[in-house]
Amino acid sequence: MARTTMQMSLISVLVGLALASQAQAQGSLSGQSEALARLANASGGSAQVSLHSATGAARFVRLAAAMRPSTKARGVAPDDSAMMASSAQFLADYGGLFGITSAGSELGVAAMAKDRQGGTHLTYKQLYQGLPVFGAELKTHFDAAGSLTVANGTFVPGIALNARPARTADEAGKTAITMVKASAGRAAKIAALQITLMVYREGLAKGVEGANHLAWQVEVGNRIDVREFVYVDAHTGKIIDTITGIHEAKNRRAFDGAGSATAPGPNYPGTPFWVEGQNFPTGLAEADNMIAASSDIYDLFKFAFGRDSFDGNGATMDSIYNRGYGCPNASWNGTFISFCPGTTTDDITAHEWAHAYTQYTDNLIYQWQPGALNEAYSDIWGETVDRINGRGTDTPNTPRVAGVCAVDTTPSGVTITAPGAIAGLKPSGTATFGPQTFTLSSRTVTGVGVGTTNAACAALPANSLTGQIAFIDRGTCGFSVKAKNAEDAGAAAVIIGNNTGGTVVVNMAATAGVTVTIPTLSVTQNDGTAIKAQLALTAVTASMTRLALPTYDTVRWLLGEDSTAFGGAIRDMYNPTCYGDPGKVSDAQYACSTADSGGVHFNSGVANHGYALVVDGGTYNGQSITAIGLTKAAHIYYRAQSVYQGPTSGFPDHADALAQSCTDLTGVNLPSLTTGLPSGEVIAATDCAQLAKTALAVELRTPPTQCNFIPMLAKSPPALCDTGTVTSILSDNFEGGKRTGVKWLLSHAGATADYTARDWGVAKALPGNRPGFAIFAVDYTGGTCAVGGDQSGVMHLDSPEITIPAGATPKLTFDHWMASEVGFDGGNVKISVNGGAWQLVKAVDFIYNAYNTALTTAAAGNTNPMAGEPAFSGADGGSVTGSWGRSIVNLAPYAVATDKVRLRFDLGTDGCGGTFGWYLDDVMVYQCKP
Repeated sequence: MARTTMQMSLISVLVGLALASQAQAQGSLSGQSEALARLANASGGSAQVSLHSATGAARFVRLAAAMRPSTKARGVAPDDSAMMASSAQFLADYGGLFGITSAGSELGVAAMAKDRQGGTHLTYKQLYQGLPVFGAELKTHFDAAGSLTVANGTFVPGIALNARPARTADEAGKTAITMVKASAGRAAKIAALQITLMVYREGLAKGVEGANHLAWQVEVGNRIDVREFVYVDAHTGKIIDTITGIHEAKNRRAFDGAGSATAPGPNYPGTPFWVEGQNFPTGLAEADNMIAASSDIYDLFKFAFGRDSFDGNGATMDSIYNRGYGCPNASWNGTFISFCPGTTTDDITAHEWAHAYTQYTDNLIYQWQPGALNEAYSDIWGETVDRINGRGTDTPNTPRVAGVCAVDTTPSGVTITAPGAIAGLKPSGTATFGPQTFTLSSRTVTGVGVGTTNAACAALPANSLTGQIAFIDRGTCGFSVKAKNAEDAGAAAVIIGNNTGGTVVVNMAATAGVTVTIPTLSVTQNDGTAIKAQLALTAVTASMTRLALPTYDTVRWLLGEDSTAFGGAIRDMYNPTCYGDPGKVSDAQYACSTADSGGVHFNSGVANHGYALVVDGGTYNGQSITAIGLTKAAHIYYRAQSVYQGPTSGFPDHADALAQSCTDLTGVNLPSLTTGLPSGEVIAATDCAQLAKTALAVELRTPPTQCNFIPMLAKSPPALCDTGTVTSILSDNFEGGKRTGVKWLLSHAGATADYTARDWGVAKALPGNRPGFAIFAVDYTGGTCAVGGDQSGVMHLDSPEITIPAGATPKLTFDHWMASEVGFDGGNVKISVNGGAWQLVKAVDFIYNAYNTALTTAAAGNTNPMAGEPAFSGADGGSVTGSWGRSIVNLAPYAVATDKVRLRFDLGTDGCGGTFGWYLDDVMVYQCKP
């Protein structure tokens, strides 16, 4: 069951420890209660603690003023060594909040930084047996008086891994290169640039529970247009995850890309078009836009925040205009910025540079909510530059109203209504042909020549698309030609999938002489790919809308309004839904699928909206927010980014970071965003109150329940008996461990001689803080899936012989918790009657909570001896862990009165790669007596 994340007082944290992470089932957070109790006592219950949704440990601890001992003597500056000692003492006393058992061995040496307000910030990287833990770092923060005010960050508790890799760095590098070349779709000249051994925690960026892996982080790229971080399991050789290092969307050295289709073009790095100090402007508008906007964002960060270039140490800012690849688009690749023609506007250029600033501050992981924050911060700084630099189209600059779109907005959209895996509103481009306003109800989507660029360029069979929506790939003939041929075949509407640009929306023009009368919209390359994948598996349905929503003339809070390559703005920060992005977490537009790295370009709308709301004010989602202005908001957001946020910060962390940053800056005469001189603007408590209301308005602390991450096991079981009294025939709740209860027979069967002997065993530290004992079979995480380490096998848990009483209609019930490698590992129930062969208890005979799937077949490569059998396999939706549920089974089809039966619970695994396992509790064979 997904855990909610909330900010709470220590009293409610102590009451709510039942929410502690299921992933920490073996007691890795055992010190949390004690640490919380000590903190509650020391603070009088007034300290605040927020829990991490992926680990169950603390992520943000705000200390009460009464317990902030100062390290500063009267009239003397705070002593750095004293603050280091105070920090170490705090982590020694209260490290259990985060899951720390030994701060000395689990945290690296602290890095110290100072801020303009006199504060000091210590950052610790988590270590496991000397290895770094991906995305895991803790920070302690001291104010100008040297008082410890906040401790926050991400610590992964309960790591238990073999830290000696079975796969070499070279093997991991080859695996990663092969994967990246395949995904690039071309024989890219790439290499493994850097390989690092670390602990990788799945789900950390997504904000869900996950498994720990010893992993090789392989940076694969060519230092130009390819940069991917691939995580390869150091024991199994399987790829765990991939995170892009090039942040697409829309220093000072400038280069001419010369329209080259091969990055970075012929002139980089040896022949710059322009370098600092040369005459400016150059006379070329594309180059001048890029150079000037690079200066604009440098000045913003230097004057307002005291930061010298993106790395804080004066790094050269290289940028390339007139590139000829991946167009229309722009990107930061870890080394330079590059732009297709028509994209070097001030806000897009600043957006790309902001990715570099993010990389060198909080280094937000480019997935799920951290990735959405990464994108949002780029929009935030891009629009801030646009608002203060006095260049580009800045008028009309009419204040915005909630729910009203700007005239630049094209209110249109394709909404996938089924299947659930890709359901939702998709960013859509419009057509100059066909009806300009329409509402088309949900109907079947049919692919036309899916995957071919010449699809629908010629006449299609008559009536082949009657009443359906045709999905057609963009390609070698005009948009209207494809739509016309689909119309002639009876199509009710057309969706055209872009074939370039990833998340770029294309607006479609007509071919001369071609008249189309049916609705036509386009979707991005990423959404088109997802639709095509589902068309190959199941039925897809969609609705289409293009409405003339209320609009008015303004460019305020529009991103990319001057970018000719995009045909105008690509996002609306004040009303994100005008472009199909969510304005709050609960919006239908919130992206829930794995596409676009977990919806980073779409879900950025939530944080974008928060910034626009707190700057300008407005009424939204039941909150009336008074504007605090651009200067105050920019300083609060930068402090949150550079001081309190980290690689895995999601929206709840963002809310906490903003609140603390506002508190820190209260009473400070803030530097001007343009000159760095005192602006006369001073943050007050009322400003922080508006920030708090903004967090409520856009729902930063609200989990995205509309994603419908459904648990494997339903939670509302019926009564065990429709009528009569439950009468046990055999039962075991496993209390007392192995010494009492039913005498179960444990055995195992390995598929190869490599199999490591292991059996079911009684466990006490149960997931979900379930009290008492249960019996557990581990889904083994080791193995190599190859000769020498193949762990394919089955663990059997057999009951003693049970005699069914006269007149009984036997039933079985058991509580259980499952989290296994989905499709490959899993468990089921079997029965033997009167000494006969074991037979599967069929799903149809489950009264409640039957098997959720069938295991992958042997023909498909599953080496599990149970391959192909119905089973409980995988985990709860949106998670890699499970939650408790009850199954009820009718045994009457298998046994009648006086039969002697035995039950068997089997957990089977393939050759490598597991997660957690299967817990069973409260097993009972029973009858319902009148």
